[in-house]
Amino acid sequence: MARKPRIEIEGGLYHLITRGVDRRDIFHSPEDFQKFLTLLGMQKAKLPFFLYAYCLMTNHVHLLIERRTDDIGRIMHRVLTGYTQYYNRRYRRSGHVLQGRHKAILCQSDPYLAQLVRYIHLNPVRAKMVRKVENYPYSSHRAYMGMEPDGIVDVDPVLRLFGVRKAVARTRFAKHVAAGMKMGHLAEMYETPSGVLGSEEFVDSMIHPIGEFTPKGTRKTVQTELDAEALIAAVERICGVARQEFCGKAKGARVIEAKETLILSGRRLGASSSALSILTGLDIANVSRRHDAGVRKIREDPTLRDIHSQVIDTYHRNVKESSISQA
Repeated sequence: MARKPRIEIEGGLYHLITRGVDRRDIFHSPEDFQKFLTLLGMQKAKLPFFLYAYCLMTNHVHLLIERRTDDIGRIMHRVLTGYTQYYNRRYRRSGHVLQGRHKAILCQSDPYLAQLVRYIHLNPVRAKMVRKVENYPYSSHRAYMGMEPDGIVDVDPVLRLFGVRKAVARTRFAKHVAAGMKMGHLAEMYETPSGVLGSEEFVDSMIHPIGEFTPKGTRKTVQTELDAEALIAAVERICGVARQEFCGKAKGARVIEAKETLILSGRRLGASSSALSILTGLDIANVSRRHDAGVRKIREDPTLRDIHSQVIDTYHRNVKESSISQA
């Protein structure tokens, strides 16, 4: 069976899983677990990414990473190659330690970020290795609860979903994790037909090649390079918000709606996350989050879907008018 092509996008949230060959143990001592985390931290410093959760089981590893500029494949290759070399030296063996290529599932941040962190942290409980999640020493849960330093884990973006004050957020996060203890195994967290986990709209926007997104019921057209001025003008006109606001630091419901419309429309028209980061003044991680929020909102609100369609139509008219004036 052919492998699904891996989708690499800046700001993408990835659930990564790697296993030992034939499901054999890959960690035999505390030093082994620590070595893997050290290698992960070294690559995080060299090839920056956000690490929201990890759980090192005896024969497999779960990571939840938000990609920045470097490919997930490159990051994982360095970590896993380094660990294989360490393992073979330590145990005086040769050959493969890990089972083929790691699995990478691209996930929709909203609403899956907190769910994925919880699911990953609960692995040892589901495996009946411990009764309480905080008793397992090789996951990031203890860092979330303030029981040990954050270290290489980026806990704040997740905890902020549960409250502004960290103490309150930790209490609510603990309840969130406890509520998932009876959920059992969720197959979709490990395997999806497309390699993408999210709403229908999110999956559709991710599996189409950049520049080939086609709204339902329309014929495919291949987009040329994004005309940023045409897009900004379209959002400005349809949303009724000045570009200085949605391309700047202004806040408010209408500004956020316009910013999300710009991001969602830009992505559908083939713009990269880095390009949209420059246009909106947001960092790449926030561009991704605003994109996810926009996808969820247009799914639930027909009026917003209509606004989005109007922006796309206006963009194409702007591009056409610009090309005629320059002819």
